[in-house]
Amino acid sequence: LEHIRLTAGTSLDSTGLNYSVLKTRGSVQWPYRQGQPAPDTARLFTDQQFHTPSRRAQLHAVTTTFRSEAPDEDFPFILTTGRIRDQWHTMTKTGKVSKLNQHSPQAFIELHPQDAAALAVAEGDLVVVQSRRGDVRVAARLTTSIRPGVVFLPMHWGKMLGSDLNRANNVTSGALDPISKEPDFKFCAVQVAKYQQPRQRIVIIGAGAAAHGFVRSYRELNQVDDLIIFNKEDTPFYNRVMLPDYISGHQNWAQLVKMLDDEEPTYRIDLRRGVSVEEVNRAEKYVVDSRGQRTDYDILIMGTGSRAAVPRGVPTLPGIFSMRSRADADNFKHHLPPTGAHVVIVGGGLLGLEMAASLREVGVKISIIQRISRFLDRQLDPLGSQLLQDEMRDQGCDLYFNDEVELYYGRSRLTGVGLKSGRRLDCDALILAIGTTPNLELARDCGLTCKRGVVVDSHLQTSDPSVFALGEIAEFEGVLYGITAAAEQQAAVLARYLSGDVASHYRGSTFMNIIKIHGFDLCSIGLPEAPNTTDYEEIIFTDKSQRYYKKCIIHQDRLVGAILIGDKGEFQEYRELIANRTELGTKRLQLLRSGRPAAPVLGKLVCSCNNVGADNLRQAIGGGCHSLKELCATTGAGTGCGSCRPEVQRLLEERLLALTPEPLAVSN
Repeated sequence: LEHIRLTAGTSLDSTGLNYSVLKTRGSVQWPYRQGQPAPDTARLFTDQQFHTPSRRAQLHAVTTTFRSEAPDEDFPFILTTGRIRDQWHTMTKTGKVSKLNQHSPQAFIELHPQDAAALAVAEGDLVVVQSRRGDVRVAARLTTSIRPGVVFLPMHWGKMLGSDLNRANNVTSGALDPISKEPDFKFCAVQVAKYQQPRQRIVIIGAGAAAHGFVRSYRELNQVDDLIIFNKEDTPFYNRVMLPDYISGHQNWAQLVKMLDDEEPTYRIDLRRGVSVEEVNRAEKYVVDSRGQRTDYDILIMGTGSRAAVPRGVPTLPGIFSMRSRADADNFKHHLPPTGAHVVIVGGGLLGLEMAASLREVGVKISIIQRISRFLDRQLDPLGSQLLQDEMRDQGCDLYFNDEVELYYGRSRLTGVGLKSGRRLDCDALILAIGTTPNLELARDCGLTCKRGVVVDSHLQTSDPSVFALGEIAEFEGVLYGITAAAEQQAAVLARYLSGDVASHYRGSTFMNIIKIHGFDLCSIGLPEAPNTTDYEEIIFTDKSQRYYKKCIIHQDRLVGAILIGDKGEFQEYRELIANRTELGTKRLQLLRSGRPAAPVLGKLVCSCNNVGADNLRQAIGGGCHSLKELCATTGAGTGCGSCRPEVQRLLEERLLALTPEPLAVSN
């Protein structure tokens, strides 16, 4: 409509147009004037009368003098700019369409492979493009669709997150055509070089999921920088999510380890086991550890994780446990009697329920105390909670809702608990599973801005530009995510950013909850319930007798939430749709396919989130999936909580090694 108003009184006056006319007629030829819209405007110039004084066409010869900036020895490449298929101008409109953004999510430069080889640049490497006016830093995209000696830089990306290193006009020529006054944005001379990150020393506090994800991601991009990791435990880089299976014996400790001892040298890390950081001096950029030793840093990454929340009044009595570490798990296993044990679990969240199910499988009597009226009230709707409750009862658990522990019995060890309702439960052990508390003490003591967590921006940067925070302590836009998948996403973003990719930024994570109970599928993604407004829709399929329930929540043609119980075959697809905010279109008609046969688990179960076995992975590798990204996308392994990705990576490396043919022996 703004454009229509600008045409008033001109030869292409279209002020009679509006959306109603366009919807009715489909297309309209200009001029289409206000008040006198002809039903069929005649095509212009069919009478060969033109808008000139003589009414005849006038053709002007144009000289072909080359006035653009010519390449030379210092700037040997010709840079051309333009738009890409999915975007228009500065993306104020097209940039809001998720489907369009997924094709090319960030700036790049196209290089011919011949030029890339001469520059030692590989696909995806960061390069610096420099002209006499400035420079940009973008990822390389190799293609034969461009001539050698020419590079192409899209014009769409401007200043982002305080950096203008993706902006094409940093390098373009400002020369103007003498007649049209159009700037010469399409042609200038540049030099291209692979970006070299200055060497830096990176100190990481903590060795959990975030630190492990950062090390793996960073070493794919940078093999030079020093990585020093402090871990107060003697056992770093293990899968805390699977502690219930370790306790029940379904998995041994080696299966929980994310980085084997013989893998450490390949990552070139200085891992300081059993050593905690006690002080951070931000002014002089060093940390002091529990041994009193000083370690300097250029970049400090805090991944201090969280600890189990403990209610007030809980005594320090043998038999009362939290479950956050291997030591907790080992102490619990050694404490239980070999037979006839009864364990009370306080809390009906993911950890408490998974622990209950694992212990029931080995014959332990379980009582679950839940302070409110249902399980997973933030992750499930009431029907989902009810189906989960039915499953836990069928597993043989005693459930106590709207109740809590008030008394603890025993002197030398716990012998029972008293509930607020007046019941007494004799037991051998109690597990506190009522949530976690971020470990913020170190961040607060050194003066970083903290609220519920350590406040970070889109680069995971804290209030100190040299200090970053990841995982359970990182508060982004008021949200603490506290899930493994988010920690790994943050780690990957930070790894790219610290490697020089200024466009790498964190947009938040999709909340996902997958309960790991053998024989029972349950997951939720995004919103569990639609807000009470008319612009949200729910699509539901339910079979309560079979404990089968699927629900999709749609808002403005996007999937924003889903619950899958009884069959989580669509988990990976839904997760991608929600995380990418992809417009559904006609796809919404296929959301609940209900009854689609799931691929059988082949071999040892590797990914419990998506039911992927070792042989499923081997088949996919044999079929051509030769990178972790491809393998996870094809099979779904590692796309849930992410805790199995190290095992998937190891299996991939082993299988690729087995598939590599041995060199033929050559005889003289």
